[in-house]
Amino acid sequence: MPRSEMTRTLRFSVGLLAVAACFVPVALGVLHAEQSLQQQFAAFKQKYSRSYKDATEEAFRFRVFKQNMERAKEEAAANPYATFGVTRFSDMSPEEFRATYHNGAEYYAAALKRPRKVVNVSTGKAPKTVDWRKKGAVTPVKDQGKCDSSWAFAAIGNIEGQWKIAGHELTSLSEQMLVSCDTNDLGCRAGFLDTAFKWIVSSNNGNVFTEQSYPYASGGGNVPTCNKSGKVVGANIDDHVHILDNENAIAEWLAKKGPVAIAVDATSFQSYTGGVLTSCISKEVNSAALLVGYDDTSKPPYWIIKN
Repeated sequence: MPRSEMTRTLRFSVGLLAVAACFVPVALGVLHAEQSLQQQFAAFKQKYSRSYKDATEEAFRFRVFKQNMERAKEEAAANPYATFGVTRFSDMSPEEFRATYHNGAEYYAAALKRPRKVVNVSTGKAPKTVDWRKKGAVTPVKDQGKCDSSWAFAAIGNIEGQWKIAGHELTSLSEQMLVSCDTNDLGCRAGFLDTAFKWIVSSNNGNVFTEQSYPYASGGGNVPTCNKSGKVVGANIDDHVHILDNENAIAEWLAKKGPVAIAVDATSFQSYTGGVLTSCISKEVNSAALLVGYDDTSKPPYWIIKN
């Protein structure tokens, strides 16, 4: 298929340890289905160390769990190349999941309206496959915890890759530096890639601290006060660029320059357990991730995203 006609779907490199949902055949009846869901819920609670304050709360969380499994079944039907099921988010309502992990829609919408200088990308031929993980330019998947800090993880992942490609050792850098110190953004409430990069250059002399010297501490949703004392600089940047909102331009840039921080709609991520997403909701931009590769030889072709 000519590249101009290519539409890639999404494959994620995720850090979620998930158990695939085990849906009971309808012929077994509603009672058996309910028993199976109860067994899945019990396994979920054990796996993720869940305990609830009383029977009322547990009953409510079980109802939420059942609703999420129904949605997972619907999403699986709409995405034949992906799997959906039990994840550590399965006892959260969609509203709770949104509020905790991708609540930045209004913030992103406002940020995207600001003027941006878009870099000119040539229309040369890009390779059919790219995977920067295999080239050693991507650190292992990290965990943002109960903090809407995907913007910081995507920005830092981008810098990690660029630093490696520039000839340095792959170094795990500090997301906490951005979450705690970046006054352009909102810590665990929301943030934007553009403003994060601008803060690093204009307010931190382009310096990015190592994760070892400034480890992540906002997994519980709290944002400790900024503390730059004694921190070790692991990388330095002097600018950032915007790429044209075009799949072919992004693919070419990715192939030549390395991982790219992107904004996405994370609505369907709650029950995702693996594979390629082909039915994308894309109602709004509300989260960030790191684009690390693509494969145009696959059917369907897909992007590879670290999240």
